[in-house]
This record gives sequence, structure tokens and C-alpha cells, in this order.
Amino acid sequence: MKKTVIFLLSAVFMFTIFSCGSDKPAENLSELKEKYSDKEFKNCDEFIVAAEEMMEVYFKTIDKAIEGDEAAEKDIEAFEDFLDNWESDAEKFEKECPEKFEEFEAKFEDKMETYYDKLMKLYMPEEDFDDEWNDEWEEEMTDEEFAEILDEMTEEDWEELNAELEAELSEE
Repeated sequence: MKKTVIFLLSAVFMFTIFSCGSDKPAENLSELKEKYSDKEFKNCDEFIVAAEEMMEVYFKTIDKAIEGDEAAEKDIEAFEDFLDNWESDAEKFEKECPEKFEEFEAKFEDKMETYYDKLMKLYMPEEDFDDEWNDEWEEEMTDEEFAEILDEMTEEDWEELNAELEAELSEE
């Protein structure tokens, strides 16, 4: 009996040790939803770790969609709604630790640029995707010029631009 109790306690102890370290990363949107649906982040570090995981899953989903996975294509569209749920947390933590958010943004900025092109190719027929035009446009307008245009935009300009984008998206 004593050996049985010791064995059971050992088993529980071992299970506890190994289960604590098995917080495996999510592989797809449904796993992200399951993992973070009721999650309240305690601090900036915890939020950024989750945001990094969400971005990695998003990138993996894009890769799968490009390979022809139809479920991944649907997940890409659903990602926006999922990520919108975390917008208020992101704003809160960004105010609390702006340096960490700058690092986070810098880490994913280049990768996002690559994936933006992949998304464009995924949703736009190849004959409509003109890399030369994109390169010319990027060369013609400097970051300073673009920032100046954005600074000059009024609230009404933004509303008009958003309305135009929504109309284009609803037509598709």
C-alpha cells in the first residue's frame, strides 16, 4: 500500500512537472481562439508573447493558403475579426511599455512586407499584380512625402478613404 501511494504521488508530481512545460504554440486560428478566447493578459510581456504567437500563426496560415489550402484561406479572412478583439489590450499595453511594442513592431515589419506581397498575389490574379508598378510607385514617393500627405489628411479625408475602401471590399 505504501509503495502504491508513493507511486501515485510520484506520478502526479511528474505529470504536474511535464504538463506545466507543455504549453505548445497554436498551429492554426481555431487553436488560437481556444487558447486565448478568455485570456486576460496581466502585463505587457505576456501580451507581446501572445501577439508574437498570433502573428506566427497568421504567417503560417498565409503560407498554407498560398499552397492551396482552402481552410487556411478562410482563416485569413477570419483573422482580422479575431485580432480586432485584442485591439483595446494592445492600445493599453502599448501605452504602458512603448519600447517593447517598438521592438515587437520592428521584429515583424520586414516579415509583414514579404507577406503583404504574398497576400496580394493570393487575392489578385497574377496578370493584375504588377511588381514593376509597385516598385516605380515606391521609388517615386519618399517616406517623408508619404508622411506629409498623411499629416495633411483631415478627419473627413480619412472617413472618405475608409468609405471608398469599404465600398471596394463589398463589391468583391
